[in-house]
Amino acid sequence: MNPALPLVLAAAMLLAGCDRVAALASATPFASFESRCASLPPGRLDVVHVPKPVTEDFSLANADLERFAEPAAAHHRTVGLTRAQFGYRSTLELDGLEDPRGGRSCARPRVRVEVASSEMTVYVAREYRGDPCREPLILEHEHRHVAVFERYGEEVAPLLARDLDALVGGGVRYAPTMTEVQDSMRAELTTHLEAFMTRARDDLALRHAAVDTDREYEMLARTCGATPDLVR
Repeated sequence: MNPALPLVLAAAMLLAGCDRVAALASATPFASFESRCASLPPGRLDVVHVPKPVTEDFSLANADLERFAEPAAAHHRTVGLTRAQFGYRSTLELDGLEDPRGGRSCARPRVRVEVASSEMTVYVAREYRGDPCREPLILEHEHRHVAVFERYGEEVAPLLARDLDALVGGGVRYAPTMTEVQDSMRAELTTHLEAFMTRARDDLALRHAAVDTDREYEMLARTCGATPDLVR
């Protein structure tokens, strides 16, 4: 009854080339480079939690779920399983200017990070489908794992937004070229988000472990009668 969670969702960082550079540069052709940089549109940072749908699957047998599950003691049986991945998707866009004389570029970033689990699947071993006692208990347990993912995403989104705001801010970034502005921003975001994912992996493992207690493993036997093995 554990969540079988490969936690690192492939994170995508999309970099938009400075498609507004030329327009911004021509809008105020006689102002100084510094004043035009200061007049760039404000930077923007959005971090949002994106809920994902949950499906229930009764097509697999105990033996099939065992192959999905994390290694377990021999006296535990996998009667239910929740499969999901937790991760992020980020986009980075820049509103920027390049000095026509060369050697100077400036930009303000627009960053969006979506924190989400993948679409989640709750499995119940087909041997228990329709069992008036066991099926609802297994589903209730597995949906507690679903709630762990959802609550975690809701909790960390504003915390990540605070941290990224301190990192990215709304100030103007300067570099010799626009490519260097992009590369610098991308490196900072990647480093921070990878550290975020490391913490998320550990935090989620602890929260799921709090759901999968020995008491939970024995619940079906206590409530619905003995089974050949203790349940997992």
